[in-house]
Amino acid sequence: MNSHGAQLNSPPLVGSDYVFIALLIINLITVCYLGRDIFIQGDKLEQARKDGEAVMVWANQIDEKIASGESIDPKACTPASEADLKKPNFNANTWGDCLGALFGPTGKFSDFRNHFMKDGLIWTKKCDREHVQSKGALVFLHLTSGPTGAPVLSEIKESDALVSGTEFRVNICDRGFRLIKSGDAKL
Repeated sequence: MNSHGAQLNSPPLVGSDYVFIALLIINLITVCYLGRDIFIQGDKLEQARKDGEAVMVWANQIDEKIASGESIDPKACTPASEADLKKPNFNANTWGDCLGALFGPTGKFSDFRNHFMKDGLIWTKKCDREHVQSKGALVFLHLTSGPTGAPVLSEIKESDALVSGTEFRVNICDRGFRLIKSGDAKL
């Protein structure tokens, strides 16, 4: 009864009401599912970003170790100085050897894994839809200054020599095969 003493009767539910309620429930379930998926993917990206940051911290400590006379671990990642490169018959360590030593079974980052794909690559040369295994991998790019001072990124080849002072960018290949910048480092 309302304040005037009349009784309120609500009309019975009809077929369209049941359809509306069913669609509402389906939408709520879909939103919950998508929200959960986005959260899981974001968590995977954050874990991959932490791996990239660990590589940057390691690389940025190389200058300090060289200056203090400490040895670089692994040896395959010891960068050559400009003077070393001028010596005849000097064999500089290569980027490919260093990555193999860092991420290999006995390397400093041997516990790293691809957080997006169980069988995915840990690191790769480029983020590419044609190579699905690159999703979630770390991507290293050579960083140089262009003529205007803006940074120019280029692919680091496995045969490139490790030279002291080399700057590079650590990226993560996300689930949409886009590069997500983790940060810059210097050998």
